[in-house]
Parts: sequence; C-alpha cells; structure tokens
Amino acid sequence: MAAFPEVPGYELKKFLGSGGAADVFLAVDRRRSRLAAVKVLARRRFAETVAVRRFIKEAQTISRLHHPNIVRVYETGRTAELRFMAMEFFPESLKRRLQERGRLAPDEALTIASQVAAALFYAHDRGFIHRDVKPDNIMFRTDGTPVILDFGIARVIESTTQLTRSGMALGTPRYMSPEQLNAKRVDGRSDVYSLGVVLYEMLSGAPPFKGSQTMAVIMKHVTEPVPPLPAELAAFQPLVDRLMAKERAKRPGTEKEWQELVKPLFKPLKLPKAGKPEFGDLAKIADRDSTLQSGGPVAKPLARPKPRRRPRPLRRFVLNLLLVLAVSAWLFFNYERIPGMLLSLWRAIVAGVSSLAAKL
Repeated sequence: MAAFPEVPGYELKKFLGSGGAADVFLAVDRRRSRLAAVKVLARRRFAETVAVRRFIKEAQTISRLHHPNIVRVYETGRTAELRFMAMEFFPESLKRRLQERGRLAPDEALTIASQVAAALFYAHDRGFIHRDVKPDNIMFRTDGTPVILDFGIARVIESTTQLTRSGMALGTPRYMSPEQLNAKRVDGRSDVYSLGVVLYEMLSGAPPFKGSQTMAVIMKHVTEPVPPLPAELAAFQPLVDRLMAKERAKRPGTEKEWQELVKPLFKPLKLPKAGKPEFGDLAKIADRDSTLQSGGPVAKPLARPKPRRRPRPLRRFVLNLLLVLAVSAWLFFNYERIPGMLLSLWRAIVAGVSSLAAKL
C-alpha cells in the first residue's frame, strides 16, 4: 500500500476517492483537532495546465462564496510535491442516502432540494454556475444540513476564459441539461435542470432517464419528456416538469420563482396536540418557538370559551315593548293606590329605624 502524501498541518488517515485530477483524503487537522477532507493535486499533475487551473479556480470560487449550504474551505497551500485544499468533512452523501433508502419522503426531498437551490441561486447571483449538480456532490453535515460541493468545473457567467476545448461538454450526462449536452452556452438555469433531475430521483428512487449507453441517456434528456412519477406523487409532476423543461426560459431563474413553485407542495406541519397544523414554509418553521426546534413538548392550546348567544334585534324590540306595556298597565290600574302604598312604605322605614335606634 502506497504511503499517503505529506500535507503540512494535516495527518491523512484514509483515502476517500478521486475527484477529477485530485485525490481526496480524510485527515486530522493537527492545529485545530478537527476532521477535514483534504483534496490533493500531486506533482505529477503539475504539468497538466488545465488540471492545475481547475484546482486553483475551485479554491478561488469557494473562497468567494459564503453560504450555509455551500462547503467551507479551511485553507489552501502547496509544497514542492503537491497542491492541497482542506475543506469540511461530511459523514454522508445524498448518493449514499439514496442507495440505502431507495427514495426519500416527499417533504424531506423538497427540503433538501430547496436548501440546495438557495445555495445555487446565491452562487448564480455572484456570477458562478456549478455545472455538475448530482447526488455525489450533495453532502450532509452531522445536523442534517445539505451542502453543495465540488466547484471544480464551475464557470464564471459571461467569462471568456475557457478551461476546455471548444464544443466539449462538462458534467455528468445523467444529470446534465439539454444545453450542456449540446455544448451550448449555459446559465444558472442549467443547474436548476440538474437539480430537477436530482429531485426526481429523490422522489421516485431512480433518475428519470436511464440507459446502458451514455449516448442513449443524452438523447433522452434532449428529446424525451419527463417520465411520469408514481401515481401517489402525481402532485409533484408539474414542479418536476417545470424544473426539467427543455426550454430553459420555462425553468425558474430566481429563488423567489422557486419558492412560488414548491411552497404549495409542502405538507401541513403536523404537531401533536397543537391545534390546527400550519403549512411547512421553511422560513416560518425556522422562526417558530424554540421548543419546536429542539423537539421539546408543545403546550396544549387553551380552549376558547363558547361565545354567548346574542338576542336578535327583532326579539329584543318585542321583549322591550312587552315590558313597557306591562309596567304601563300596572300603573294604569293601580294609579289611585300608589300614594297609599308609598305612605305605608315610608311608615315601615321609619318604624324600622326607630326600633334599631332603641336597641342601640
């Protein structure tokens, strides 16, 4: 077994895989006592100008993007033997999650896709197109936050710099947009198409277009409509169709347009003993009471008192009229007796007061 390369400040522990022209290792950051993923471009690659430029370009791109759903680069450096880039280490990828579980619950899939979309639109607003969105490049932090990484073939919008031969498409054909596969000019909506393919796979458990030959997959992306989702997921078909539209003008081009498409599809947020559910708007859920975020108990809502029944206006008028008539009738028939009654009442009051005074 070949010895791992020497990277200043890092102890390489395990080979994780290769990404383009570089190898990736699990390492321990000796100075900060934390795990890191270290991407190494060996000296034998130094002569490959395109490989070196891509490596440097990836580091420069990520260093300019600060978003909670984009990988963080700790540092970059070089020695006489290699160039390296130390990044966050993630214990799980979306590819692995799909391999283990087959497909994801719709609300989980939408949440992951929405957070990745937020990161992509953030990058687009700053002039970068990822161009290789796929489950392999979506990882999860220990708290479950999805993160997009591997900006090795990212392209600066409107840039005239070419890192490939003219007419050569870059990316993974199974997830590439029709314009990428045709080696045409791309923009941020190409990433949206790729994310639509990923969402389709999260919902159904398989990518929309498959084939034993790469060219067959390419032709399906370019010419065939999006296959129907399983019947129980039919409500999500219009969303996937929009994201994977052959004409990029029909795809959402901003995060606001994305939110308008996905928000109606979030299921009501089910909270035990908490009254009526609320729709799972991500921003509102994040701002809810801390007991919901920590998984603590939810207080049972106070029962609302039943409103008192108010009498109807007509009924109130009739009751008042009857009362007035009754009093008027009594006064009419007892008019002559009223003075005597008042005098008797006065005598009773005086007698009572006199009796009370005698006792004192």
